[in-house]
This record gives sequence, structure tokens and C-alpha cells, in this order.
Amino acid sequence: MSVTVGPFRTAGVDLSSQDKHTALAEITWRTGGAAIELVHIGVGNDEIIAAAGRVALIGIDCPLGWPRPFTDLLVAARAGAVRPDTGVDDAAKQSLAYRLTDVEVRARTGRWPLSVSADRIAYPAMRCAGLLGRLLEAGKPMRRSGIASIVAEVYPAAALRGWDLATAGYKSDPDAGARLLDQLAATAPWLTWESGRALAARSHDAFDAVVCALVAGAVRLGRTTAPAADQLSLADEEGWIHLPDPAFLSCPTG
Repeated sequence: MSVTVGPFRTAGVDLSSQDKHTALAEITWRTGGAAIELVHIGVGNDEIIAAAGRVALIGIDCPLGWPRPFTDLLVAARAGAVRPDTGVDDAAKQSLAYRLTDVEVRARTGRWPLSVSADRIAYPAMRCAGLLGRLLEAGKPMRRSGIASIVAEVYPAAALRGWDLATAGYKSDPDAGARLLDQLAATAPWLTWESGRALAARSHDAFDAVVCALVAGAVRLGRTTAPAADQLSLADEEGWIHLPDPAFLSCPTG
């Protein structure tokens, strides 16, 4: 299958709170297809910032912000002005735990993303906040909505399920991970592996970084669920998960 896109380059980052579990992948998109040209694990912030100088877009598997009601709560707590009825019912707790984009992902996929304010994903998000600050300092365009930005928030597991790939057990079972990689390669024959296939087959962190770079390509090509006009302001504050078009992997040109 011939693919007419590019030329441009994307990166994907599976971000952990620790370098040793953080992975980076880069894909070059060009007429005729796309090639995975770099897959690393054990990645520090400096390497991610350097990648930002080589690529058009970085897909990051990490929340880029927190729910507005949660940040409002922190400000109120610091001022000693928390409302007595805060968090007393399920709806109030949900608004503190989940962002608008999380609610949208739940509606589209049937699953909740991890809560950035109530789960361990908060640790990578703290690191990510510093990374976003460094990107701004370096003069890169940065919006948490992923619109006209060097970064976009992505969710590899949801992308894989949307592409009808079998994700069960791939993070814990190396054999399942290898089968998933083979399915991905078979579904996207336009994608070649010039580097990193063996690493992605044995490391789910490396594999997820490749998926992040693929979804970054979908963002670049306008093939993801962007926030609507009336959602954009909140998405710029809280972050926005870009889910790729279900047909993207088999036909990235639409």
C-alpha cells in the first residue's frame, strides 16, 4: 500500500515518573509510507527536549493538566475557603477526579482513563508539567489542547482498541506483546521498522512510545478527535486526549 503524506517527523513519549521506564520513538512520514527510525528506553528530559527540535509534533502518553474543579479546590484549600459540601456526592467527586476529555473518552470507548488527581498517573503528570515548562522556555508552541502545539496528549491503549487490535495482557505477557506488535505491522504495511522492532517486541513501554508517535501522525494529519469550539478553552487548561480515527492505521490518508 502506498501512502502519500509528509514529509514530516513525529515523536512519541511513553512518560513515566522515572527515566528508566520512559520510552521515546520517532517516525518519519513521507510519500510512500512511514518509517520508525528511533526507539529508546531509559529516556531523560533532555532527550525529550532534543526530540522537540527534530519533529513537528510529540504525542505524550500522560495527562497534560488537571480537572478545573480540582485545581480550584487546591486554590480554595490554600486560602482556607473550601465549600463545606465539596465532594459529598458522586457527581462532585467525579468532577474533581476527571477532566472533560476523560468524560469524552469514557463516552467514546466505554472506559475511564486514569484520574490525574486521584491515581498514580499524577506522578508522571508532575514530571510532564516541568517538561511543558521547558518547551515553552525553548520557544516551542505549546497548548494542552494539542491544537497548533508541539505536543498532543495521546492514550495508546484506547488507540489500539479503536483500531481493533487485541490488547489483552500485552503489558504483562511478553508473548501477548509480540503478537500485538505483529498485528500492528500487518494492519499497517505502509509502516516500516528501520529501528527498534526487537525492543518494542519485548518492552511495552517502547511499544507504547511507537503508538504515541503513530497517533501524533494522526493529529498532524487531522485524523483525531479534536476539541469542539466550545470545548477548546477548557481543553487548553486541562489537556485533551486525541483519539485517532479507527480507519487511520489501515488508511492514514483518509
